[in-house]
Amino acid sequence: MGQPDGFILEGIIQVSRLIIYDTSNFMDFPIGGQLTSIGNFLRFLCEEHPERVGKILLVGVTLHPEEIGKVKKRKLYGRPVNFLPVAAAEKDLGNTTKSLRLQFLKGLLKCRKQLHITRKDCNYIHTPEAYGAVKLFCMRSQCVIFSHGSYFNMERGFRFFQKNVLVKKGFAAYLKWILKDADCILLLDKDSLRDYRPYNSNLVRVRNSVVCPETPAVPMKHWRGSLLFVGRLSKDKRVEPIIRAVLEAEPEEYGNLHLTIVGNGEEYRNLADYEGERVHFAGAVAPEEVKKYMASADILVMNSVFEGVPMTILEALSYGLPVISTNVGGIGEALHFGQDSEETDGTAEGIRAAVRRIGECYEIYSRNAYENSKAYDYKAVNRKVYRILCRYWDE
Repeated sequence: MGQPDGFILEGIIQVSRLIIYDTSNFMDFPIGGQLTSIGNFLRFLCEEHPERVGKILLVGVTLHPEEIGKVKKRKLYGRPVNFLPVAAAEKDLGNTTKSLRLQFLKGLLKCRKQLHITRKDCNYIHTPEAYGAVKLFCMRSQCVIFSHGSYFNMERGFRFFQKNVLVKKGFAAYLKWILKDADCILLLDKDSLRDYRPYNSNLVRVRNSVVCPETPAVPMKHWRGSLLFVGRLSKDKRVEPIIRAVLEAEPEEYGNLHLTIVGNGEEYRNLADYEGERVHFAGAVAPEEVKKYMASADILVMNSVFEGVPMTILEALSYGLPVISTNVGGIGEALHFGQDSEETDGTAEGIRAAVRRIGECYEIYSRNAYENSKAYDYKAVNRKVYRILCRYWDE
């Protein structure tokens, strides 16, 4: 197997690498804001610093088990990037039988020789289970964490091991160790900043980023009653009240409300019976397809129990989509309620009331959404992230 740029060859360290860890394939699985955020950073690097792309190693998952442990070139934004899949993921997120985090950790341990981590490498970690393996391989290695939401919410999102108290307590202790030990933590919202302050002083607030469409559809957008949800179908996303908000809306008051649900997950089986004339499940689709759904929708609805700063919301704003959302995590910092969005209490009634408020002044909300999205331009946001990483990623 050929060694990618940056590996140890004949005992000599060739370059300092940026090793990026995530439970994704860095292209189109799993669909979600975290993958989009990482993708925008890689796009920035490929466009603005192509000379450094050969010093990057992506460590993730694959949908093809035969690829595990084999370094390959993956073409991203016109540039070949080294990719090492260490675990196989199940494509149908609605029927997963194993914890992908656990599979990813096991895969890292098995691929120690392929990784060849040294203290000159900068480990850029987007999924916390990678941290322990990295430190096991090379205790003096440098680690920068990108926290997409407060780690203190992670236990609530457990799908597996819910009844195993020892695992849950052990994982909580592990997360605190990571926060104390990390060289630098990039975070998105005030809640994470507050939660992490007792553990680490090297905290840097950054933003998620978005690539605004070159030709926004804002001037042509008019209210037609089309609602959109994009995300993982899990309990903490509370999709059912969104569905009920549509199905229980009186046509004479709200018009022909209809909802498209883009995504997959463990709650699909509990929600599938709602499929009908006014509710459509599109399943998990590629990022480019998500953009098409946003371009044709009128309002994005989010109803999460906890979040960081969802990429889905920023992308929606860039398409001139007003947003209805709960005010959790960093959402209230990204949105301007009453201007480009409306807050809901999470109930079907609250969602319908928000729909009514936006529908009455739709063009104004839509125009504000697009204008406010420009603050999250991917080049400006990732230029800051790159400068921070360069403190640990040597030229």
